[in-house]
Amino acid sequence: LLRDQGYENVIIPQVKPLSPGEVLGCTSPKLNHHQNNNQQQEESENSTTRTCCLFVADGRFHLESTLISNPDIDVYYRYDPYGKTITTESYEHEEMKGIRWQAIQQASQALQQTTPATFGIILGTLGRQGNPAIVQRIKETLRKQQDGTCRSFVILLSEITPAKLALLDDKVQVWVQVACPRLSVDWGHFLSQNNKPVLSPYELFVATQETDWQQVYPMDFYAQSGGPWANYHEENKQRQVGF
Repeated sequence: LLRDQGYENVIIPQVKPLSPGEVLGCTSPKLNHHQNNNQQQEESENSTTRTCCLFVADGRFHLESTLISNPDIDVYYRYDPYGKTITTESYEHEEMKGIRWQAIQQASQALQQTTPATFGIILGTLGRQGNPAIVQRIKETLRKQQDGTCRSFVILLSEITPAKLALLDDKVQVWVQVACPRLSVDWGHFLSQNNKPVLSPYELFVATQETDWQQVYPMDFYAQSGGPWANYHEENKQRQVGF
């Protein structure tokens, strides 16, 4: 339909194992990876060429995953098939990254103190969100911190709420949740009533210097190409844990 209307170089992107065009709230394709060399050269030579993303959805949650992982796209349109409306969409990238970087710094500072820090690790039990193998990886990473004195414990929650975290907030310096990364991205700064950071696995690995901070925040939790914080990373595929 778009090609019939004169649009050129129309693609339906894919991040495996998802289907073409499928996006999750925590997993979205990198759109520039789907451009071939001729397209990229054409756009660089023609300053009037614009890259557009048309997203079909009745809400913003899944669209925001694509917005987060593709900040360089010129314009985003969202078509709502129920309301039959089309809107221009955007995202406050710098505000989000500033908030998440502050949370990571809080965790880093807790690990630099002479007093052993206590990390609460939350394994989500809703559907297939929580991956025990990622929990194990986090536990092993924390065991190496503070000359082996850093402490951690694991709790299982079907839903992460401020009321539930408040029950243990006074015993924890940092929370790490292995459920949905968007809980940290969207709500991490609201979940703790005592302003304790609530990190995603990626953020925890940045805080412990296991991985570098990425200027484009990763949305690859269920991507085959995801990092060590992702479900389909080679060491996390079996979803097994040993305590």
